[in-house]
Amino acid sequence: MIEKRRYHFNMGEVKSGIIKFILGHKGRIGEPFIRRNLQEKYDGIDQSTVNRHLNDLKKLGCLDWTPPSKKTTRANRWSITTLKQLENIRQHFPDIQLNRYEKSLEIVSRYHLRYISPAIYVIFRVQLLLSTSFFDLCIKNDSEALHAKASEIYRFGKGFETDMLVQGHTNDIYSKLTNTILKNTDFLLSVWNKRIPHWLKIKIQSDPSEYLQTFSLSKELFQDMLNEIGHQSDEVTEELIGRKLMKLLSLRISHEAFRISFQEIADKKGLPRKALELDFDIADDIFHKIVEEDPRELYHKMVEINNHQQRIQDNNPFIIFDHCFEDDILNDTVSPEEKEFVKRKKSSVQKDKEGIISYDEWYIRSKLDASSDKISEYTDNLYDEYLNKYLIPYLEAS
Repeated sequence: MIEKRRYHFNMGEVKSGIIKFILGHKGRIGEPFIRRNLQEKYDGIDQSTVNRHLNDLKKLGCLDWTPPSKKTTRANRWSITTLKQLENIRQHFPDIQLNRYEKSLEIVSRYHLRYISPAIYVIFRVQLLLSTSFFDLCIKNDSEALHAKASEIYRFGKGFETDMLVQGHTNDIYSKLTNTILKNTDFLLSVWNKRIPHWLKIKIQSDPSEYLQTFSLSKELFQDMLNEIGHQSDEVTEELIGRKLMKLLSLRISHEAFRISFQEIADKKGLPRKALELDFDIADDIFHKIVEEDPRELYHKMVEINNHQQRIQDNNPFIIFDHCFEDDILNDTVSPEEKEFVKRKKSSVQKDKEGIISYDEWYIRSKLDASSDKISEYTDNLYDEYLNKYLIPYLEAS
């Protein structure tokens, strides 16, 4: 009797095969489909072995499991959907080239979309594909941490002089705000008494004159307020943008100064809208008090601060990628296609109203309509075009 040949598995071989198979397919994969693939690939593997490996990967936090459902399928379904799962895969199966799978690129890109504009979304995905070290940084850090690191690199690097200038503007506005508003308790109380109607005043117990005596706005909180103000369109005049930015800042100051009383009013039945109206009214008085002396200079500084913040955010993916590229050179892990990408990005430029940008970004911007609902469709097509035209030839040649 001839004994049936059994396949001898190497350590982690089947688990790696499962992960690669799931990464290579869109959406959730039915367990029978996974099992058939493994049976074709590994002679002698049985259902219980496949189930054991799948559940082991689930315990390691590498796979996402969906139980059977009468509405969909009777089989278990498996997928990889989160940044944490990619991080766990990297930890337990370091030999898997995660950044060579479309599913991995999509997970990472979507997760960091908050700090990526549509115009550079495609380039971000290409950078993930090119640089393993860049990909690893993006799965180990959340968006906020990555943004903070990129900002620090920029502020101490090529953006140092501009950052010093902007910090000077920030200090000037903070000083003016402190002297005009924050130290002027009488002004704040007069605004409160002018704006709040008598019938509403007798309904609340908190007395603003008491907590305003100890109210202060730290430099750190002020900086956070500036950071939270979103970038404003540059298609209108500097004065209009500066005025809007200053109004938004005044609203935040109003909310901070009278937070206790606003909250008490909002908690009462039927009065939440009144609390909001009062907040806006007081903010209007604060705004006029701040800008009464030299509004144009103040608007200019606010616009400079806002533009600087947006410039850092727009360049975040490039800042981190450039840092990883330099590390790849030092560690002898840089690839030919990575060098080619950087060479093209730095040497091929196109002028636009914002200055000099890389050809890649200019090309993608020219194809995108920021007001369109079809941005994802455009970016997918551009991504495919970019790969076919530029990257695949280098990958095949290497």
